[in-house]
Order: sequence, then structure tokens, then C-alpha cells
Amino acid sequence: MKLKLNVYPMIPDMDEKLAEIIQKAVDNRAKIVEIAYGEAADNVKKRILNFLRKKDICKLYSRLEKTDKGWGRIYVHFRWED
Repeated sequence: MKLKLNVYPMIPDMDEKLAEIIQKAVDNRAKIVEIAYGEAADNVKKRILNFLRKKDICKLYSRLEKTDKGWGRIYVHFRWED
């Protein structure tokens, strides 16, 4: 299962939406969450990464993948033990 969240243009309650999509991924045991921040400024990317690097959030996923070319995206990968 792959979940997507588009935060472009910047939304005021971005932290709440990020927490919501991460929790939904954990509940549904999703393999990947795609967070698209588009052509937004670097501060939007930094804000997303700072949220994802919080200790309580960082424990939930296995790795991050960042793309900068064109339409900016961050992929959050999950690894579930069966």
C-alpha cells in the first residue's frame, strides 16, 4: 500500500497532516508514504524533514528517500515484520 500527501502549496496545518498520514501508514501497515512538496521553498522541505526526524516519529519508519529534481518529493519507507 502506498499513501500520498501533497503539501504544495504550503498548508498551514502541515504538521497535523504529516502526523495523520504517518499514523494512517502505521495503522494500515503501508510500505511507503510519498510526501510531495513540489516547487515550494527550501524551508518547506526543511520543515517536513524536521518533523520526520523527531524521535517519536523516527522510530516508526525504516528510511527516508529524498528527490530534488523537478517536483520535490520525500518518500518514507516502512519495514514491517510479519
